[in-house]
Amino acid sequence: MRLIFKILVIAFLATLPLLGFASIVEGLYSATIEVPDQSRAQREKGFSLALAQVLIKTTGAKDISSRRGVNDALSQASNYMVKYAYLPRLEHEKTEGDQLPAKSGIPLSVQFAKATIDDLMRKLDLPIWPANRPELLIWVLEQTTSGYRFVEGSDLPRELQHSFQRRGLPIQLPLYDLQDQLALKPVDAWSLNQQKLIDAAKRYGADHWLVLRYSKISNGAVRGSWHLAARSGNFAREGAVLNTLQVESKGAYLQGSADQVVDLFAGKMAYFADADTDLFRLVVENIGSFSAYSQLNDFLGRLQIVNGVKVRSIDGDTIVLDLATEGESRVLLRALNKEPRLSRITQLGDDSPEQALAVAARHSGSVEHYRWQAAR
Repeated sequence: MRLIFKILVIAFLATLPLLGFASIVEGLYSATIEVPDQSRAQREKGFSLALAQVLIKTTGAKDISSRRGVNDALSQASNYMVKYAYLPRLEHEKTEGDQLPAKSGIPLSVQFAKATIDDLMRKLDLPIWPANRPELLIWVLEQTTSGYRFVEGSDLPRELQHSFQRRGLPIQLPLYDLQDQLALKPVDAWSLNQQKLIDAAKRYGADHWLVLRYSKISNGAVRGSWHLAARSGNFAREGAVLNTLQVESKGAYLQGSADQVVDLFAGKMAYFADADTDLFRLVVENIGSFSAYSQLNDFLGRLQIVNGVKVRSIDGDTIVLDLATEGESRVLLRALNKEPRLSRITQLGDDSPEQALAVAARHSGSVEHYRWQAAR
């Protein structure tokens, strides 16, 4: 049986040159902007604006046009384009991932080629923010003369969803139904009751959550603060993050907070492609069937930092893989540790396969050991 498994894996790999990428966040390589008319000049300007929006989402950098070489690329945006279409106003307003608030112009939807955009980011040495991004659960609260209240539904300014969509970070809003009302009261959310927030977030399976709090002050401005935390009780090993803003309106507060939060995520999760490809050796136990290998292979294929995979050895149910990667190993380690089906092994037992350990030991670069939890 083991021999058959090895033969199947080798045969499968012979037909697989490089692992492809599978985006988790949809729409990173498309954008919808508005143009005043359908003339060629305005269309070309629209392509440039759309490419800028795509680069903001794929790099995580909102100041993308100030980066070296980007303006030249924006002036040739049509070279990176796959297709475009003018949308009816109603269709545009209902489209998920809408790039801008409603105006009187004509919506222009532009789709760019993923491969050429990825090559452009590497060529210009721009940060690369992988598409497997955390979904953020958000509570918005307002302090009024009568107390605290959740801001929801039509009371929630459009700038909130628009700002996160523009930056490419998926968000989730609570249902505020009876179950939510019993789990978390406005005063508990405002006071940042950590246990209450943790319990309320469990329903949504959120890894991270954000509390946005604001109130109007005497001069008509809005003062607010945002609090970002994670399931483990902290964010990126630095404790929960808290920041304060004072701006002219609710919309400006929500937009400013969104930009600061996304900057934080992108700053920790984006990487710069190395000029040379590095090899990262991965030892995975409990891969006892072709089905288990296929699941592992599918997972690795979704990691943007991984360019290719090569099997070095198979010993029993332990497989040794060489991953061709670009960027820092911390980015890959974060993705591996986040995957619930992989359990990191910090101390190797005496019963670990000798052949696999010997192959791993001959590698001068990074070597990490994991156990697969979902083999069938």
